Amino acid sequence: MGDGAAAGGRTAAPGRGVALPEPGGTPRRDKPAPHLRPAPWLVWLWLWLGVGVALPLTAGAAVAPAPPLTLVALEIQGARIIPAAQVREQLSLDLPSRWPWKKPPPFRPEDLENDLERLKIFYRRQGFYHARVTSRLQVDEKGRVRAILQVEEGPFVRVNQIKVEVREPGADLDYAQLAREHPVKPGERFTERGYDELRAQYVTALQDHGHPRGQVKGRVYLDELENRADIHLTVDPGPRCVFGEVQLKKDAPVPDYLILRKLTFRPGEAFSFRKLYESQRQLYETDLFKSVTLTPAEVPEAATVIPVVVEVQRGKRGTVKVGLGYGDVDLFRARLALRLRNLGGGGRLMDLEGKYSIRESRVTGTFTNPQFLASRWDAVVQGGWVEWDLPGFQDRAFFTQARLERDLPWRLRVYVGHGLEFARPFGIPNETLFILREARQDQLFTASMLLFGLRRDTTDRSLDPEYGHILSLTQELALDFLGGNLQFSRTVAEARGYYPLGRPGWVLAGRLKFGVIEPLQGTGEIPLFRRFFAGGAGSVRGYRFNYLGPRNEAGTPIGGEAILEGNAELRVPLYKEFTGVVFFDFGNVYFRTQEVDPGQLKYAAGGGVRYRTPIGPVGLDVGFPLNRQDPRQDPAFRLLLTIGQQF
Repeated sequence: MGDGAAAGGRTAAPGRGVALPEPGGTPRRDKPAPHLRPAPWLVWLWLWLGVGVALPLTAGAAVAPAPPLTLVALEIQGARIIPAAQVREQLSLDLPSRWPWKKPPPFRPEDLENDLERLKIFYRRQGFYHARVTSRLQVDEKGRVRAILQVEEGPFVRVNQIKVEVREPGADLDYAQLAREHPVKPGERFTERGYDELRAQYVTALQDHGHPRGQVKGRVYLDELENRADIHLTVDPGPRCVFGEVQLKKDAPVPDYLILRKLTFRPGEAFSFRKLYESQRQLYETDLFKSVTLTPAEVPEAATVIPVVVEVQRGKRGTVKVGLGYGDVDLFRARLALRLRNLGGGGRLMDLEGKYSIRESRVTGTFTNPQFLASRWDAVVQGGWVEWDLPGFQDRAFFTQARLERDLPWRLRVYVGHGLEFARPFGIPNETLFILREARQDQLFTASMLLFGLRRDTTDRSLDPEYGHILSLTQELALDFLGGNLQFSRTVAEARGYYPLGRPGWVLAGRLKFGVIEPLQGTGEIPLFRRFFAGGAGSVRGYRFNYLGPRNEAGTPIGGEAILEGNAELRVPLYKEFTGVVFFDFGNVYFRTQEVDPGQLKYAAGGGVRYRTPIGPVGLDVGFPLNRQDPRQDPAFRLLLTIGQQF
């Protein structure tokens, strides 16, 4: 054994007939030992018995297939700075539904592994270059999987400095103001989104101040050991450009001036993409066109005068709208509206509308002639009939208005005009007649009024705004020389604001309203149908509709000559199209204008849920009065079902 091992490095295996090769020779084969050869029938018998025994043993050893895996729960642990809900949005996995009756989605481990890689990239974009995301699975005998993602965010990268180098600064661009408005500042967490917004800020500023060919190049120097980032931007404004001539293309029989006067730019002014977008918005607001495009014409690279091609396509000649709804105040309501466009080819509009509910029945017609007599004023003529059934009285009225309206700078719109109103209140309780001695049952009141209004609207959309504000001021002045037997002065000022809170869908909304109406000349007292009322949806929630303020001995509202009310509301997305709201309302109505006292305000608080629809949010709110006016008559809470935002 020792020699063999030394010579060949290997030893022969015992019981084998192969010897180690000798040096320089061929392998030597030993003669095999003699043995008995079994008879053929014994071989077949042995095979038959072996197969017969092996088959049942094999069948008994078969393993049942594992059940398919389904994901019944996914939990994210350790997410602190980045909310777990935002982390969940990055997953491509089919997640289980919140509704217990829905079938859990199938689960594949490789999909989860792909998501873990996706989350690592996501955290780097959020400034976490040391983040670790691991998973742990809990699987039961039925194949139901509970996945747990463990997040270790680690330290994030902070912005150390922002350096902006400007080559040939544009004279009309305030770079110091841009620096004060940087979306990301030193000391804050570095994110790729913040960096992109910083570059976009300068690109947008250049494009809106006469430099459409301006370029902004950026570079980020990251120090992952020190967890800091230096941002360097190089701004090249390029040549200053101005608007050229306007080339108009249209297929609608409307005057050219009707289109050109809606443009917010003039030839020779500094080129601005913002003015192009604003012009497009104003043309769409005419409701005459189904398509509006404003395109800068192609010019040589060195050209500084850029013409603009304005192309419009006419919209439908007429539309019909039918609406059905339900609210806690007017219960069932129905609406039918007809709009006819471009009557006579001058962009004129005709609107006919009918509305019915338990509280209000109305028929109105409105004719609008834009840019009347080729001026900048729009002529609006309106008339209609309305019947009210309100707490404390009923009223039938016929009214007409003729107004001239026009747009002013800073997105202001003003109107002046004349209004005529014939009203006959009825169904007034004796307790109210005792207080309002000039109300007089079934008397016909006529008012001839001068009208004035001013409005500024900067909101992003009308149905459910998320940013911007609305400021409005209206004035009605009825004097005896205009005719009529009712003289008064009525002024209402209102402000609404909408402020995004940084997270998608999070909005803080607020409203403040103040109004006064005073009798003039031969009128000693404002009749019931012209007084202010408050309470209910769109006012101070938690109080009954119109029941906030002065009441008669029977508890019926009688209104007042002044109103002060406000609202604050936080709107937060919940799930898909559902939004939650938390609100705080205040307000009151004062019998005389001299009695206005903020110390007498009534307060309410509560919350609700909204569901977004194409016609606006449908909501259910519950409001709780915090200092009830009359605990015996005012309920402890109110439920409100509405369509549209409260303000």
